[in-house]
Amino acid sequence: MAAMKWGEPDRMPWLIYSGLLPRGHLERRWRNMGLGLTVAVNAYRTTTPNVSCEEKVAGNYLYRTFHTPVGDVSEKLRINLPKGTGGQWKVEKMIKGLEDYEVAKSIVEDTVYEPDYGDFSRVEQELGGDGVFFAWGDYTPLMKIIVGLMGFERFAVELYRHRDELEELIEAIDGKEEEMYRIVADSPAEIIKVGDNIDGALIDPKLFETYCLPYYQKYSKILHAKGKIVMSHMDGRLRCLKDLIGETELDMIEAFTPPPNGDLPVPEARAAWGEKLAIWINVPEAIFYYEPAQMKKYILDLLRDTASEGGFLLGITEDPPTSRFEVGLEIITATIQKYGKISRSSL
Repeated sequence: MAAMKWGEPDRMPWLIYSGLLPRGHLERRWRNMGLGLTVAVNAYRTTTPNVSCEEKVAGNYLYRTFHTPVGDVSEKLRINLPKGTGGQWKVEKMIKGLEDYEVAKSIVEDTVYEPDYGDFSRVEQELGGDGVFFAWGDYTPLMKIIVGLMGFERFAVELYRHRDELEELIEAIDGKEEEMYRIVADSPAEIIKVGDNIDGALIDPKLFETYCLPYYQKYSKILHAKGKIVMSHMDGRLRCLKDLIGETELDMIEAFTPPPNGDLPVPEARAAWGEKLAIWINVPEAIFYYEPAQMKKYILDLLRDTASEGGFLLGITEDPPTSRFEVGLEIITATIQKYGKISRSSL
């Protein structure tokens, strides 16, 4: 929390999403070496009073059909995926053409958000000082459409063929999300995550400025009014977006992934954002394939880039390669344990 608030922590914060950490002796070892947990908590529940969902499993696929007063839409998910892949993936999205917009919009507008703060005190008590927890918001409307409703290829087509209908759907989602973020703002969570899996190779500056920036500003304003720290999950290539990201009212970029997976080096990001944005760095998955000495050097270089300044955290926010996870996390954790002491006054 000191790092997020631009204080001076005694050590470089080193965290992992709780769900990515194996339970048992490895967990005990790494946590005793200083690895903290990041825990996500829901602040709301949703219902759709006038929409029903029918599910059918066939082999490794889950088929869903949504029945609404204005028609039906369907989606197909690949399930039983190997560990490290998230377990499932939508291979067929809800919106496949113009005829699906009205139905998808009706599902959005039928969604009712209600506060659900019951888990916060339990999680805070169980976690203690062993990490941090945050409340989920949701993807911004554009990213919700791309990731959840139509996929990027369909979006690229729809943006040029049916832009009016697409923008109507964006505004419908925004209207409901504004309701949701007011509920999240009243939750006990101090940190709120606003999506979003941003990657400049897919969301170029023009798209970001038009369809992302206004919503970051709106939701941040709602959350800041209640004293929240607002972060967004931007885990892709960000170099072409760095100036626009600097214009957001966000407090922190979470899952920031430097080269070799990303394309924006840490010093360049800090030079662009100054002390406006804290940076929660995701240790790139690619370095898990490095030789031990090379991996250690990468972490040491990362510590040199960050230890003399505030507003930095290190973490694992993506799925590392399963076959290299144990070796890699041991090396990274041991290196941070030995060299992660922060003393700005002595540097």
